[in-house]
Amino acid sequence: MGKHWRMIILGFFFASIVAITPHGLTQPTPTSSLASANGSSSVTARLDEQPLFVIQTKGLAPSIEKRASDIEQRIEQFAKSTVPVESLDILDIEGATLVGAENELLFGITDEDAKAVGKTRQALAKEYLQKLQQSVANYREVHSVESRIKASIIAVVSTVGLILLLTLLNKIAPHVYQWLDRQRNHHIPNIRFQNLELVSSSQLSGFLKILTKLFFRVLALLAIFWYFALVLSLFPLTRKFGRTMWGWFDSQLERFSRAFIGYLPNLMTIVLIVIIAYCAIRFSRFFFSALSRGAFNLPGFYPEWAQPTHQLLTFAIIALAFASSFFYLPNAKSPAFQGVSIFLGALISFGATNAINNIFAGITLIYTRAFIVGDRVEVADTLGDIEDRTLLITRIRTINQELVTIPNSILLSSNIVNYSALIRESNISLTLQTTITIGYDVLWRELHRILIAAALATTDILDTPEPFVLQTSLDDYYVSYQLKAFTNHSKRIEFIYSELHQNIQDKCNEAGIEIMSPHYTALRDGNRTAIPDNYLPLDYKISGFQIDSFKSSSDQS
Repeated sequence: MGKHWRMIILGFFFASIVAITPHGLTQPTPTSSLASANGSSSVTARLDEQPLFVIQTKGLAPSIEKRASDIEQRIEQFAKSTVPVESLDILDIEGATLVGAENELLFGITDEDAKAVGKTRQALAKEYLQKLQQSVANYREVHSVESRIKASIIAVVSTVGLILLLTLLNKIAPHVYQWLDRQRNHHIPNIRFQNLELVSSSQLSGFLKILTKLFFRVLALLAIFWYFALVLSLFPLTRKFGRTMWGWFDSQLERFSRAFIGYLPNLMTIVLIVIIAYCAIRFSRFFFSALSRGAFNLPGFYPEWAQPTHQLLTFAIIALAFASSFFYLPNAKSPAFQGVSIFLGALISFGATNAINNIFAGITLIYTRAFIVGDRVEVADTLGDIEDRTLLITRIRTINQELVTIPNSILLSSNIVNYSALIRESNISLTLQTTITIGYDVLWRELHRILIAAALATTDILDTPEPFVLQTSLDDYYVSYQLKAFTNHSKRIEFIYSELHQNIQDKCNEAGIEIMSPHYTALRDGNRTAIPDNYLPLDYKISGFQIDSFKSSSDQS
């Protein structure tokens, strides 16, 4: 009996079923569940996890899933058999087209199936036959001994390749880490804002090492993932797991690619904003650097304003660039991202009040030109030189080599005495003054001469303007003489005062003027003078006590 007659005999029962209930076999679609004409769901019949047909009705089976399972079992049994693929053929009978091989009926196609896809029954049957032949041929090829030997060879080669790759990564990683350590403080700089070190070179190098370690580990994990996906997909028993892994990876890669391509316009906008901000910062650096060097001048703009103005402008440019690019960031418009932004803004607002006060105070001090680095100042009971200034704090090095850090808000609310400003800006000398009290028995003209001579004998006191003396008060026992002298060396004030006082003592001693409490000398009698011995004459003798006797008028009579 020919194969066509055997298929006819086997198809009688199928034809009776067709006469009662139409079969719903259509081409597979991307969705696993579709609505059929009568409102039921659809199930895809598969061979070795590869989709073949979409079944839309259950026919006489208990369920659509049961019918799909029966078709899959029949096709799988045929694929496992030794019946040639070329024996697959189609046979038209009344109301249906049968697809089978020799004495095996695999499935049938009705007019309703063809109508559902907009084709004739014969054309749809030929299409299904070609797909079935190709799927069965692929199935047999994959499950053949030659295919398994080839898969084993590929698995062995992949295993060796994975081991070599992981070994190479372990060899390369230490050298990369050592190279990053060598770049510390050389090609990896410190990140600073003004004189405030935000991130040190060591911290940045450590962060780059962490990123490099993460890169190597991700690369190793990807290699292991690809290895298992490849090896599992080579063998029939594990092909489902391998294809699942490849499918997951492909879906994630496709999702990332689509998101990246969709984000490209926003990314280009952010890159453009960054480029414009970078060029603006470079121009600002060039412009204010020329101002600080005196290459050109702006009316009312002082050279010491150039560097802080550049820093403030840089901060403003960065803030503006961030604000402009904020809404182009990924998920910037999502409620979670906005909630985190509001939370961080609230933390900064409530936690940085003192810092903001110090920043504004620092800006005010800069543009009021209260002092510059190197000036000798006295502020908040601290005398010293300005060692460093930032927007937050100012450091003063005292005459005792102590480094005092003062918040700018305190400086702004304190009186600042600058001993160097007028010397630097207007060439006006600093006035030094000291007071000495001498009794009325000393001629004031002589004392004026002595004090002026003592001032002129002092190092770093100027001859012009000439020192002078003021008599500030006439008290009960003494006269207050205030000596005023001038100097251009504000950082040697304490040494100049010390030498001046020494010279005053020497000059007064040489002139025989005793520097002693006028209260004591006014009442002193018969006591040795306070002038040192080397200034006294050789015949100096201590005067005796003078006692006068007075007689009353009654005694005289």
